[in-house]
Amino acid sequence: MIRQAQLGDKAICLQGRVPFRGERLTAEFVIPAARLADKPLTAVDLRRGSVVVSTLPNIQKHACLAQIVELEERGHEQLPEWRIVHVSADHEEHWREVDRFHPNVQSSGYSLCCADPASREAFVLAFGVGVEDHHRIAHGLFALQDGVFLEVEIPHDQMRSAAVRGFLERLIGEIGAPSNPTPRVSPPE
Repeated sequence: MIRQAQLGDKAICLQGRVPFRGERLTAEFVIPAARLADKPLTAVDLRRGSVVVSTLPNIQKHACLAQIVELEERGHEQLPEWRIVHVSADHEEHWREVDRFHPNVQSSGYSLCCADPASREAFVLAFGVGVEDHHRIAHGLFALQDGVFLEVEIPHDQMRSAAVRGFLERLIGEIGAPSNPTPRVSPPE
């Protein structure tokens, strides 16, 4: 299925179907590690536990860095037990931009450009982030629990990062976790 999105003043066509809540990830792929990972990202990895997948078209651009940093800060604060992984369309050397300007980002990064063509296609179609006639992918956020999609955010305006705050609020509402855990204070003695 092809969908339209905006990229500046032009329309682009996105490939793949947007996963719906409750859908199971069935695609098979292997995405090479690019940053803070010692092995490739596989579909099997995303079928275990709670994970947020962030997709990025060009990590050297502000919108991508903003998505990485905001998800890192808010995600770890609001959902500390969830893993966060970033998948970019860029070569692994572009991840040095993150290391240079945001060394506190601890989430793993993976690069689709280095994946075999079958893995790349399986990933972009499963997540609905392929860009027709281009190697880039769309900005997106995806929450999976044991391989089942719980929340999805693919912005129509692809010049902007995905709305991390709204995505996390919807996810927290979906799983029933408190959005701002109240710190426990011991009573005075």
